[in-house]
Amino acid sequence: MFSHKEMLYLRALIFATLLHLCNTLQLEGLSTKKPRITKYTMKPTSSSATAVPSSLSLYRLDASSGATCILIQTDALLSIQYRDKYNEDKEADSFLPDQMDISGDCWEDESRITMSWKGFTVNIYFSKTPGGERWYVNSVDLAYSSSNNLFEHIDRPGLDVKLSTPPGTLLFPTPVGKSYTCDNEVIITMFAQDENDKSGHLAKLYLRELRMQSFMYKAGNAWGPTFQCSATGTYRDETAPIAVGSTLAVATVCTVVGYGLWRYFKVKKFQYGTMA
Repeated sequence: MFSHKEMLYLRALIFATLLHLCNTLQLEGLSTKKPRITKYTMKPTSSSATAVPSSLSLYRLDASSGATCILIQTDALLSIQYRDKYNEDKEADSFLPDQMDISGDCWEDESRITMSWKGFTVNIYFSKTPGGERWYVNSVDLAYSSSNNLFEHIDRPGLDVKLSTPPGTLLFPTPVGKSYTCDNEVIITMFAQDENDKSGHLAKLYLRELRMQSFMYKAGNAWGPTFQCSATGTYRDETAPIAVGSTLAVATVCTVVGYGLWRYFKVKKFQYGTMA
């Protein structure tokens, strides 16, 4: 058994360890906050006598039953970084138009929306969590030809380019039946996953005033209740409290075990010294 003095020392050591871990976690959270950088102001708007000018576009995919399956509302810009024949780095930008070719698939636990315009094709893949309580975007990919007229003096024309988000992507986790809403600008980065890629291109999809919902199966454009993203543009992850609690528990156990081993060897050394 520990003496009273040793118990006080042990409690102080555990408290100091927990305090240090909490401060470290808070500092790491603060260090990841970055100021919002806006690449563009607004999509060019059009007005008429009967329509209210708006920079937002609405994209809808209907299931075979006729009910809405996927609904996306946003002001979007696609930006692609490439190199021209003069060995200079360039950027080519394209606003996602109001009218696009829309296709896709709607299943029980997975769905996909394909949006095509001016030689570019974006696929957005949706899935449900294992329990079916939340939906999320698990992949976004982009396909086009490097000979597209958007690229001026490109160094390698004639390539079929495919860029995508990295494997294991989990974007916009949202309870099923609700629509993900974010007033902050969301940026989705895509790059080549094939090591034999020869383009060297990097694409970024900028989404402003985003509202998105999958697995709807409702008539018309009837959104579910909104599910807001956080003020910093990050997403709520239910695994975070578990991870923090596990970290603190492991640290506490390690501290107790470490102190026990230190005390054991100290007593053992003392016993050897008295025997000598």
